[in-house]
Amino acid sequence: MKSELLVRLHAPPRFRKRDLLITLTAALLWTGAVFSRPYVLQPYCAERTDACTAANVLAFDRPGLGLNSREADHLSDMTQRISGALALAAPLAWNGGLAVLGRLSPATALAQAGTDILIILQSVFWNGVATEAAHALIQRPRPFVYASPADMGVNPAHYTSFYSGHTSFAAAANVALLLVLMARGAPYGLLILMASLGQGLILSTAFFRVLAGRHFVTDVLAGAVAGALIALGVAYLHKRRTE
Repeated sequence: MKSELLVRLHAPPRFRKRDLLITLTAALLWTGAVFSRPYVLQPYCAERTDACTAANVLAFDRPGLGLNSREADHLSDMTQRISGALALAAPLAWNGGLAVLGRLSPATALAQAGTDILIILQSVFWNGVATEAAHALIQRPRPFVYASPADMGVNPAHYTSFYSGHTSFAAAANVALLLVLMARGAPYGLLILMASLGQGLILSTAFFRVLAGRHFVTDVLAGAVAGALIALGVAYLHKRRTE
């Protein structure tokens, strides 16, 4: 028998007017948190260089010290953008395809696509809020800061290592997409394809962020888990509202 969680996740979501307010609130909170970084994050490495040495880094994370690939940095931006674009385009393509085949009316297809995209946006926006909250609480220096704490540690933006926003974004977007497709009755073949593609985007984003010297391994692992859990939580809450 299917668990209660799986039953809920397979149920189609329902749009309510308050979802627009919830989505807007999350977007504003995320934006506000990003712009508040200079006032919240403390560049302590510039003042206490002894606090930002390799000895203070977990042994598991030390291989990330000294990495600084600009190409990997650009590639991580690209995989993040692909994750976002795919998450927004796929619901339109799926529901639009059903309308073309005559299985849905154009109005129903548009309504379903809009609901699915709203769920994905909520997942991404609340993930952004959670990521910025973690940055404010942990204030972990990025790996490249440890090479020259007195110089690289001056910028407050360099204290956002834990956890990886790029990786958590990719995880939230791809997991949310998979969940909305599953709720719309997509065939298992398509679900397996999208799961494989999503996993590839998440893993490649995480790999490139570490190779770029922007995050430690624990940062990207935490980001992937956090993004996936937030997407799962948003989907679950929407299913509970249908009962």
